[in-house]
Amino acid sequence: MRFAIRDDDTSYFTSPDQLEQVYGAIWDDVPVSLAVVPFHATTKSGSVPAELWSGNREYATADNDTLVHYLRDQIRENRVSVLLHGYNHKNYDDGFEFQVGEHLFDRIVKGKFELERLFGMTVQTFVPPHNALSRRGLEAVDKSGLNVLGSFLSFSPKQRPWDRTTLGNYLKVWRYRRRTGRGRHDRMVYPTPLRYANHSELGCHALIPGTSLASLTRGFDEAQQAGGDFCLATHYWEFDSAMTETLHALLDHARKADVTFVNADALFDKAGSQS
Repeated sequence: MRFAIRDDDTSYFTSPDQLEQVYGAIWDDVPVSLAVVPFHATTKSGSVPAELWSGNREYATADNDTLVHYLRDQIRENRVSVLLHGYNHKNYDDGFEFQVGEHLFDRIVKGKFELERLFGMTVQTFVPPHNALSRRGLEAVDKSGLNVLGSFLSFSPKQRPWDRTTLGNYLKVWRYRRRTGRGRHDRMVYPTPLRYANHSELGCHALIPGTSLASLTRGFDEAQQAGGDFCLATHYWEFDSAMTETLHALLDHARKADVTFVNADALFDKAGSQS
């Protein structure tokens, strides 16, 4: 069983000390996949200073030299990998970036190019801001060929582009709901990647303030029993002592199950053969 940590919202506004405080004690053994915003908008977010929650400016991660050099060092040490977290993470009056934004495919292409230029690695995975993807957003991601890590993925054929895989994936999820006794509206994280025309998708379990250790270990145990993998999604800027305690306890629980800790891209290895 593979276990990956996905941490969202690294950007121009992130300091190395913030990441070090959360992950410095673990990432020699447990790599962390940082979902990076290439050009963060002035928009309301816990990762952005409140005085910059309005306006039309974008802040390039490349302009934070200290962070960029720090992350390059961590990448070389295999402590960190980089995922694409939207283009500018802008919030709109009627939705989030990859729900209602314009030119979504171009945003992916430009954002991917920027992160690869900065960090000298191939970006393979997309994390939608706020875990929100419209049908247009999914079409853009599929066209790009990037895999998707989300926390609340929709599997309804009505809410996604139709291709030869859509019905089959819907039936896999439907059968899993039946096996686990869930109704159609009950929250569920399907434990293996689902392959679509040009990309795969996998859901993550969220660690946010108030998340209980019991809920995460239940999700972990369920994924293990199903022969799947486990992805934990969180935000460095939300961490407090309780979240830190929960993270370390979950990792201890996983170690007892003899998992392999991997970067998030590795969760999609051989995704086409998963069922």
